Amino acid sequence: MAALRLFFALTGTLITGSVSVLPAAAGSAESTPENVATSAASLNVRADRQYADNKSKANVAEGNVSVQLGNAELHADRVEFDAAYRTLYARGAVRFRRGSQYFQASSFRYNLVQQEGLLNDVYGVIDLEEPLTNPLTSSQATSAPPESPTSAGRQDMPTVACPPLLPPVPDWHPHPWAVTAWGGQMIDADFGPTFLFDGRMRPEGLLGVGLQKRIKRAGPLAIELEADLFSHIADQQQGGAYNQSQPNADLPSQSFGEGILGIGARLWVQPWLSFSVVEGISFYTDVSLYEKTFREKSSQLLNYLGFEVEAAVSPDLSLVGRIHHRSGAFGLFDGVSGGSNGYLLGLRYRWGQDTHQVERTLMPPLPECEAPDRNKHVKPSSLSERLESIALGDGGEPQGNVSSYGKPKEETIPPGQQQAMRANAISNIDQRISQIALKGSFIIEPRVGSLTQRSNSSIRNENRFGAIRPTQLKNLEKTQLLSGRVSRWRVQASEVLIKNNGWEADRMGFSNDPFTPTHTRIDAEDVVAREQADGDMIISARRNRLILEERLPIPLTRRQLIKGEEDVENRWILGFDDRDRDGFFIGRNLKPIELTRDFTLRLEPQLMVQRANNGETSSYPAEGESADSEDVDQPTTAADLLGLKAELKGQIWDWDITLNADISSFKPQNFANGSRYWGSIENDIELPWLGDVTARLFGAYRYRSWNGSLGETNVYSALGGFIEQRKSFDLGELSNSYIWRIGVGNYQADSHTNTNLTEKFRANFYGSINSSYPIWRGESAALTPEDAYRYSPVAIVPGLRFNTNINTLLSSYGDGTSQSTLSLSMGPTLTLGTFSKAFLDYTKLTISGNATLKNGSSPFDFDQAIDLGTLGIGITQQIAGPLVLDAGIGVNVDPASEYYGNVINSNIELRWQRRSYDVGFYVNPYEGIGGFRFRLHDFDFKGTGVPFVPYIPTNWMKTTNVDRPF
Repeated sequence: MAALRLFFALTGTLITGSVSVLPAAAGSAESTPENVATSAASLNVRADRQYADNKSKANVAEGNVSVQLGNAELHADRVEFDAAYRTLYARGAVRFRRGSQYFQASSFRYNLVQQEGLLNDVYGVIDLEEPLTNPLTSSQATSAPPESPTSAGRQDMPTVACPPLLPPVPDWHPHPWAVTAWGGQMIDADFGPTFLFDGRMRPEGLLGVGLQKRIKRAGPLAIELEADLFSHIADQQQGGAYNQSQPNADLPSQSFGEGILGIGARLWVQPWLSFSVVEGISFYTDVSLYEKTFREKSSQLLNYLGFEVEAAVSPDLSLVGRIHHRSGAFGLFDGVSGGSNGYLLGLRYRWGQDTHQVERTLMPPLPECEAPDRNKHVKPSSLSERLESIALGDGGEPQGNVSSYGKPKEETIPPGQQQAMRANAISNIDQRISQIALKGSFIIEPRVGSLTQRSNSSIRNENRFGAIRPTQLKNLEKTQLLSGRVSRWRVQASEVLIKNNGWEADRMGFSNDPFTPTHTRIDAEDVVAREQADGDMIISARRNRLILEERLPIPLTRRQLIKGEEDVENRWILGFDDRDRDGFFIGRNLKPIELTRDFTLRLEPQLMVQRANNGETSSYPAEGESADSEDVDQPTTAADLLGLKAELKGQIWDWDITLNADISSFKPQNFANGSRYWGSIENDIELPWLGDVTARLFGAYRYRSWNGSLGETNVYSALGGFIEQRKSFDLGELSNSYIWRIGVGNYQADSHTNTNLTEKFRANFYGSINSSYPIWRGESAALTPEDAYRYSPVAIVPGLRFNTNINTLLSSYGDGTSQSTLSLSMGPTLTLGTFSKAFLDYTKLTISGNATLKNGSSPFDFDQAIDLGTLGIGITQQIAGPLVLDAGIGVNVDPASEYYGNVINSNIELRWQRRSYDVGFYVNPYEGIGGFRFRLHDFDFKGTGVPFVPYIPTNWMKTTNVDRPF
């Protein structure tokens, strides 16, 4: 997407009209700075000198050249146009700006006949939400009046942005080998309670030694091999109920050995703090009497799982704590279920030295910028490349500065000192940006669980206009693996070769982070972009990497389809649906099919992996039974293993149409009960006295929804419509928003009074108003990348807000019954800290209570007012650095309810939160879903920023204090 903008924005200046304004007099007559040439296309050129070179037959503008291109502006030290060869050449602090778009380069050459050109040392900022039109051929440009000489805005054009000189990221953990002395004790508790220290310590101790070897690392992540030897010393203890003549009889003392082989993954959240997980096998030299008598089956060889935290006390010594778990892994080892658990403490010594390659000088600074290595690395060019370069006007000089890997001989300093130097240098960078605002996120979110078919708009309404609830309990909107988009990108490349059907670059960087150094950037090598007949751009590269914080490279797909305004979506789906698909399944999103100009069909074929492994399905009623009958076990056929999701979107007469299908079996006997369909037709219309409202017609077949303590409910069929209106307004410091909705429909759904389906006509009115008042508001940290934006994409402001919601629902049914509710919910949100320090500097606590008055009752489950008194509590807490815990729970607190004390919603997420991205693992036990979420944040900002690809001179430790800003 960024590359497509780059292509259009830069080549938009490359038409004949853009240089025809240069004087073509036969002599070398100069023009004064006051002399301005204006084209018929609203183009102005200003320069210290403008003349025609008799020798080269080129029109030349020199010295502070400023070219107005309609609503765009080009600046350079020198611009030449050769009319004979139809070539344009601009060099020296080349800068182009139009709206939010900004580009700079050391030189710009273009051949109008071949429609090919070359850009050197490119850096820019692009916005995908701005139009791609040519600045001279668009109506805005051609119709605009000629700019006056004084409006060229020379003083407004920023100077060239230079990359900061920074020390490299220090290597905090160079030691690949480690040995650990262990000691610990076993506990009588299941695996889960062990983490809560909930259990009885058993008289069985452990002593041992372990050896670890790091085999792979990428930034804060490391993969390790591990081998451990333990001695178990068990005193007399109470036995279990299995495999002995007298149940629960005491067991004699016992000693035996244990050997462990495993592979572990380690994450360093701070230079001195890490977490790891070890998976492997555990072998006892003798059968454990405890395991034998507390489990129906036992085995000497079981699965091993270790959870560890390590805190370094020096560069080579650290203290370690571990949960020691062995079990049958759900029966995979000799049918054993369960096992034993223990706690270990250890002292770890690390040694050895990794060979660490430092990547340097990826992309060179402009000639106007400081570059100690400018003359050290020269990229040799072939004869054909040099001839091409001569034709474009640079004289065929070899190009300098390419990627360099190596281990230059330089002094070493402690990583703490190096990090302090780097932090000081970063704090002194002129970032050249302001007014930063978070716009959205690009989300990668595979999840497991049984998902309900709810539209994103309905979930947003529920989150915004439902009862006040902790933000930690908000429903998740997206159900796709990838969703959203990043519209604002910074781009950088050493060289971009423009072709008539696209462009090429040996290496190009993209970043969504407005600050330098970046938290995220994409590094693409051997990039080739080609424009397709339908306007899409295919961008391929030999290697794409997402680089997190200049430490962790993540490989990306090699080839992807870029379309200017299209949201990125997933291709492969890994899902878990226990209700309709008997568990795990795999899906694949096919390329969208354009049926007509206005309608697009999206298909996702699916394979039921777990159903195939089980050899049976329990998701459908027996053949011939009604849809509300109990599901039964059935042997699977090939047709039961195939599924399909489909979505048809389009527009007719300004009405937006969306139709969805979810098919979990193609077996004829199960097809009806294995299919779910829903759709809507909607439009914004204007009504007298009411103004703008949204009108929607909807239909559904076997639709699923959730309703508090009742859990999952089914709407077998629904057909109806509604109109609604949403508005926001402020009264002083009181922020308010409201929604009202009137709807009618015919529903066949789960009955609330029995286990059958019931069908009724339903008319309803819903109204809701939210209000929020700030009681106390503190100050955020300084708006810098090392303070307010150190971890968060928005500046955290401490404060206390009080939130309220009042809503009412009036429903009338075809059998003459009705249900009406009036709900009031309220609660405070307290925010402490600014999320700018390393520990416990951000706490967000939300408490909400809800009370509902109810009259009448619904015949359906899906809209039954069931939880008349609720309490919600949510907390977001920084643990250490970017590690954040986000948790919330909702409980029924109505003493008169049969569901009193029931959990009606819950969610927990462990998140690695950074300014331009976050990674979270979450689980919602209530809805039975879980997964991980990766988000790239989208920012809006003013200014140009500075080049973000690291430029680290090979002799950074030996540069003088004058040369070195750190």
